[in-house]
Amino acid sequence: MKNKFFFLLLLAAAALAVSSCSFSTANMSSFKTSKDADGKQDASSFKAGETIYANAVIANAPGKVTVKMYLTPDSDGPGTKKGEALPGSEVKVDLPGSGTAKYSLPIPTGMKSGKFTVVAEMLNETGEKKDSKSAAVTIEAGAASPVETHKDDKPAGKDDKDKDKDDDDN
Repeated sequence: MKNKFFFLLLLAAAALAVSSCSFSTANMSSFKTSKDADGKQDASSFKAGETIYANAVIANAPGKVTVKMYLTPDSDGPGTKKGEALPGSEVKVDLPGSGTAKYSLPIPTGMKSGKFTVVAEMLNETGEKKDSKSAAVTIEAGAASPVETHKDDKPAGKDDKDKDKDDDDN
């Protein structure tokens, strides 16, 4: 009987010790890119001038996490390296625990076509990376902006002395 009581006491102490330890199972349960901020229109193809939206859902986070998101090219190019964040694309979102980190990146109208990756990294309070996910996207170049013209449809800056009597210096 004494051994049984000692065994139960030892088992209770072990259970108490295990329950006081914190084993975080925090993770990024999903990561999607879309055409809208709410993530209702999943998308992986965008045109220059549009906005890339992404939502990273963090689950089971017992405390503060930071989600770092950025766009990276899939190949080296002028001024860019494969796998490195494009300048101006990195955003950090702090969450008090589980929740959704939202990302939006307007694509410049002059952006060249190519394949890219949107990356999301979940960092704990000490900055240690705990999880990451990525989504492949394709960006299609935008149309060139139209040339500014005058009322008489001549490109801006051209002399129009033969059409009017104003004081042109061109």
